[in-house]
Amino acid sequence: MNPRPIYSNSRPVSVTAFWRWWFVVQGSLLTAWSLTTIDSHVKASYIVLGVIAVIIEGPLLLLSTLRVPRNILVRFLFALNVLLQITAYPLIVALGVNNLLLHAGITRPLIASLVMIVITVLVIVIHIPYAMALFAPLNNGWAQSIAMIYGFAWIVGGSQFMMGKVNKNVYSHIWRDLLNTGVYGAILFVVVGAIAMYQWGYRGPSWRFNPLAQPWILALLAASCLLFLGWNTFTNPNSFRSLYTWEFHLKSVTFYWFAQGLEPGIAEEWLWRYIILALLLTGLRKSRWQIPGSVFLTGLLFGLWHATNALGGAQGVLATAVQMQFAMISGWFMAALYLYSGSFSVPMIFHALIDILAMMATGSIVSTAPTRNEYIWSTVTELVFVAISIWLLTGKRRTAMQWTVDNIVPGNPLHFATPFVG
Repeated sequence: MNPRPIYSNSRPVSVTAFWRWWFVVQGSLLTAWSLTTIDSHVKASYIVLGVIAVIIEGPLLLLSTLRVPRNILVRFLFALNVLLQITAYPLIVALGVNNLLLHAGITRPLIASLVMIVITVLVIVIHIPYAMALFAPLNNGWAQSIAMIYGFAWIVGGSQFMMGKVNKNVYSHIWRDLLNTGVYGAILFVVVGAIAMYQWGYRGPSWRFNPLAQPWILALLAASCLLFLGWNTFTNPNSFRSLYTWEFHLKSVTFYWFAQGLEPGIAEEWLWRYIILALLLTGLRKSRWQIPGSVFLTGLLFGLWHATNALGGAQGVLATAVQMQFAMISGWFMAALYLYSGSFSVPMIFHALIDILAMMATGSIVSTAPTRNEYIWSTVTELVFVAISIWLLTGKRRTAMQWTVDNIVPGNPLHFATPFVG
């Protein structure tokens, strides 16, 4: 029996009492715990602060789960409150977990690891009503896109506060790296995004290879990806020689850099090549530009998103602009790669390998401004990606992409015809 999604283009979806009160009560308790257990010499002041916060936050949590009001001004205030809760909830959870770890006084590494296993599973469960109450009721493509893009930063980033100031001799670097690099946050985002998308009427991303894809084209794409990985990792792109002269050396091969590169491979692909691409394909489903338009827009948005890397001065403006260009072009390529191959694992693995190898090669997460020659030859390789993307979006290759699209867009013949993850 096929599942019956509650997807609708016009009908608002209400939050059931079960999810509403689980979300409100749980959020209020987490708010109280997070603030009243802050390590301070003035305990009473934080208890008072916690009580006041619950008195304010409790009603706001409840209001965020009600039906969207009709009045324009009230609707605007309602939207601001929803965004506030999307921001606050992951941070409250992370602060609460951090306070728990600091107050637990665990001194044995084995016990600490067992506790972390329980906590990481529990935090995933805690985020289920968060997804059901704030994301699932949205029935407009624009609202869904904005909420997921905005929530992405806070869900992934919030988890990085869970292990602040913990004893490094008790909690192993594996746990600290998984949380501090955002890998665990990426897993949380996958769970929240999957719940929201399923409630919006979407199945999971396609994992099986497209039966209409030509083997020789898949082999050509695989070779192109491998060549780029080698060139991007083992060369200094400042001349024509960089295309064939490689130096096989990685500066820092550690679990930390592996985790740093793995996080965007999971979280960014889930956001841009699964959620946003699916929403765009649905929004443009009546247009003859459905596929190329969706690929173009998701790459453009992916590039613009990287402008946030310049915030706070952590990365230079010029370096960020060059990074945005690469992100936009690689976004086009990875979207086309996914739609043609049919397997979401392909762009996910390719993206993760790009970042993992690049970070291990440089020992840094921050991009630096290229020289003129480096920019020229980097752009040359990027134009190859542009050419391949355009080629995939034409002729029989575009026709083959329709199989993947039919597995993504609600209402198409293949949609919900196979298991959710299939």
